[in-house]
Amino acid sequence: MFESVWGKLNKVRVLFWLAVIGVGVVVLALQVQMKLKEAAANVASLAQVEETRYPVTMTTVTPTTWESWRSYYGQAKAAHTQDVTSYVREVVQAVHVQVGDRVKAGDTVVTLLKADYAAKAQASRTGYQEAQLNYNRLLELSKKGGVSQSEVDKAYAVLKNEEANAQESRSTLQRTELKVSIDGIVSARNVEPGEVAEVGKSLISIVDPSNMEAQLMVSKKDIHNINKDTLVELLVDGSSSRGQVKRLSPEAQTGSGLYPVVVGLSPESGILPGTYLEGRFRVEQKKDVVVIPSDIVMYRGDKEFVYVAKGDKANLTEIKTGEGRNGQVIVTSGLSTGDQLIVSGNRTLFDGAFISKAAITSAETLNTEKGEAGKQ
Repeated sequence: MFESVWGKLNKVRVLFWLAVIGVGVVVLALQVQMKLKEAAANVASLAQVEETRYPVTMTTVTPTTWESWRSYYGQAKAAHTQDVTSYVREVVQAVHVQVGDRVKAGDTVVTLLKADYAAKAQASRTGYQEAQLNYNRLLELSKKGGVSQSEVDKAYAVLKNEEANAQESRSTLQRTELKVSIDGIVSARNVEPGEVAEVGKSLISIVDPSNMEAQLMVSKKDIHNINKDTLVELLVDGSSSRGQVKRLSPEAQTGSGLYPVVVGLSPESGILPGTYLEGRFRVEQKKDVVVIPSDIVMYRGDKEFVYVAKGDKANLTEIKTGEGRNGQVIVTSGLSTGDQLIVSGNRTLFDGAFISKAAITSAETLNTEKGEAGKQ
């Protein structure tokens, strides 16, 4: 009887401990499962952090040409001009042109009173004719021995003197008709009929608009970089045209210290005499240099950096820069041809940051100092 009760008690104990062990196993399994879920969540969170990608735009680094342009200013003028003046002091009888009229070489523009000069010319012509008749008469007589050779020689001298007087009178009469020697346009009319034309005073001014030029004053630092092959761009009221260096002075003007450079203007430019203009000279040209936008350069202390794409990561790259202007700068070291330079979105990056391939676009080759970007 006693042994039967004791056996039953042992069975209960075994069952109890088996239940306790079972509960412990279940609790342990639940804890392990929770830890595994937590670890998986942490791994997923880390993966999500690593997968954060930054949208950027890139461009391929390609060598290009860097040009330096310098601006100077001057005034357009006609290369060929003429001031019609009088040889004698005389009253003006007629003025045949107005400002703006076109004239051709040989046209008469001013006529002076000529009555006195015509009379003198007629008297001189008469004197010459009489001297010629007298010389011919004495020459025939000398052949017959009627007069000496000395008388013939004197008559010849008188003839030559009268001939010179007649020629001078004829020339003076012709000079009362004032003519132009070039084709062009009347730019100034400084005399009216009835006024006195003074010797050497400009009466009519003529300019040839088909041959225009401009004199620009250039500083010492650029004069040695300018020659007849230098490119020149001329700007007037927003319009541009090409010019050509015709000549330059090796001597600076007193006072200003600037050097005159004469630039020929294209006939198609339409620039009129007296127009103020800007002349841009290409004073320097460097070929096969790397040029990048200056606003993507980051400064840390005295060092300069940009971001370059390496695979799907941004690589912080140290560079050195040289000359720069107008939003562009030359890179002297740190970048090579073919590098994928990040040009936008770089301000939010860090070294090794993942960049979004979906947002990467193939930008055009870097547009460096050509046209306006290369001018100053």
